[in-house]
Amino acid sequence: MSCHFSSNDLSAEEALKWFADCGNTDAGYLQAHWSRFQYTYEFAMAPVSQGARLDILDVGCHWLHNALLYARAGHRVTCIDGSALVEHPSVIAAAERMGASLLPMRRMETGDGLLVLPDNSVDLVLFCEIIEHIAFNPIPFWKEIYRILRPGGRIIITTPNALYHRSIDTQINRLLSGRGGFGITVNDIMETGTYGHHWKEYSLPELRDYFARLSSDFDTSRHVMATREEDLNATLGPISELVAACADVRAHSIYLDVVLTRKDAGISISPPWIPPQS
Repeated sequence: MSCHFSSNDLSAEEALKWFADCGNTDAGYLQAHWSRFQYTYEFAMAPVSQGARLDILDVGCHWLHNALLYARAGHRVTCIDGSALVEHPSVIAAAERMGASLLPMRRMETGDGLLVLPDNSVDLVLFCEIIEHIAFNPIPFWKEIYRILRPGGRIIITTPNALYHRSIDTQINRLLSGRGGFGITVNDIMETGTYGHHWKEYSLPELRDYFARLSSDFDTSRHVMATREEDLNATLGPISELVAACADVRAHSIYLDVVLTRKDAGISISPPWIPPQS
């Protein structure tokens, strides 16, 4: 996979220094995820023409670690997250230094933070490690994303693979030992902040069904299943072997490119509690 721009030459140590100069950041998270940010950049930029400059929306921008790569390459980046983050002095300083705009999202389920963005104003939406945290009906949010995305625009989804063999084995062992059922543990619910939970992890077929249900205007044919070296020759458990017949259980993460091929059908589904407009 080719990389058109010169952003991936930044090391994790250099990025840490860059953010330290802005005040504060989550250093442990940056170090743990920097290689993922770089790989996501390569995946997102591979189809982009040399020299193109995009209008990018980073949803769930966190400490702007991911956004830095795109801003350094000259893209116009708008970063949106909860107000506690985007109003943090260090995040404000980092955004100013990289030339990015900040937007607060107070109610993600309504997409309220996106209302200030014009129709057809965004080329690329970064939705990285976010979809697994959503614990509400997402349709109103995606209607706003659809509205601001230009025809031909793209949404980059990165998320854990629900069919990853180690996750399957953990769930089955919990079930067989009588310590719990499927899904997150009671301890996780009680001991983790609301937005830290993986309420729902997806397989690749589920993600494709997800966006097909939203609109026939979306194309989800381009993807990558990311596999760690340690999993290439890992021994699969009996359940994982059964699942492996129809899925890539060695892949720990999914990278999906959702392309808005046209704007004809719109978001064709509505939550049942919202009456149709006349």
